[in-house]
Amino acid sequence: MNKKDKQEQKKILWTHNFPNNPGAGGVWMYNQYEFLKDQVDLYYLDRLRNPFQFIKHLYTLIKISQKYDIVHAQYGSAVGFLTSLMGGTKILSLKGSDWYNAPNPSIFHKVRIFLGGLLTSFSIKRFHHIIVMSDAMKQQVLAKFPNARVETIVDPIDLKKFKAQAVPKKEDTKKVLFASVDINSPIKQFPLAKKSFELLRKRIPNTELITMSNIPHTEVCAFMNDMDVLLLTSTHEGWPNVVKEMLALDKPFVSTNVSDLEAIASKTNSCFVCKDDAEELSKSLYKSLNAPKENLRHLVKDFNMEESLAVIEKIYKRYL
Repeated sequence: MNKKDKQEQKKILWTHNFPNNPGAGGVWMYNQYEFLKDQVDLYYLDRLRNPFQFIKHLYTLIKISQKYDIVHAQYGSAVGFLTSLMGGTKILSLKGSDWYNAPNPSIFHKVRIFLGGLLTSFSIKRFHHIIVMSDAMKQQVLAKFPNARVETIVDPIDLKKFKAQAVPKKEDTKKVLFASVDINSPIKQFPLAKKSFELLRKRIPNTELITMSNIPHTEVCAFMNDMDVLLLTSTHEGWPNVVKEMLALDKPFVSTNVSDLEAIASKTNSCFVCKDDAEELSKSLYKSLNAPKENLRHLVKDFNMEESLAVIEKIYKRYL
């Protein structure tokens, strides 16, 4: 069987706008694709802000989508809108920034976010199945679209790669991790994180704030193993991978109230969810760093790659 014949057997097409570059934001999708590439083809919707490119993608996608039984948009906004115009069975995965009206000081980006949200909302009714990142997001989608078929599937992580390892430290310095693809994004609220950390240093002088951005995913596990706690100060999140990965390494988190993290934190003695307040976040960081070590990995055992992809494949089988 030649390569062309093998490709023609695939029944599922994923549409997306994630360049395959370190730190580009689509690592989660490419990780999943590695496990499903015998069943799935990818179509990259690049430069969607260019109206001519947008129209070009529309006509190309209409043509090639006819070869597939399912077209699965891996993001809402313009990606979801274009995918919703296709025939056949359509599935949409919402990731957070394509649903939430996140803050941004730039007028241009405010307009972009607003229009992206409109395209998402305008498209949802044309999809047969909606996959969301958290139960909190599911409730929000159903409140607006009560007839939609919505299912929560948290993006999986590879638990075989993320395992706790003892890292010898030359000095007794506590390391607080702040991770973001774009540390300057208003959604991540880095100034709030920095202020919280500065207050923490008054209580624990030998602490260090470590930022992680644009690190190849192959190096993330080793990097995180050297950390003591994760600080997350986002205004909105789908279900942050960095939290799952830290928990898999038995590392706690302190976070603002996003996604389903409050429910996770309530099951622990070392994880905390707080208001968007530097003092409260600082106090929680202090408590987390002084809490006894505990098994946190079990909290993400259901987020392993095999089980999560099995749920996605089960959805596909309903429509094939």
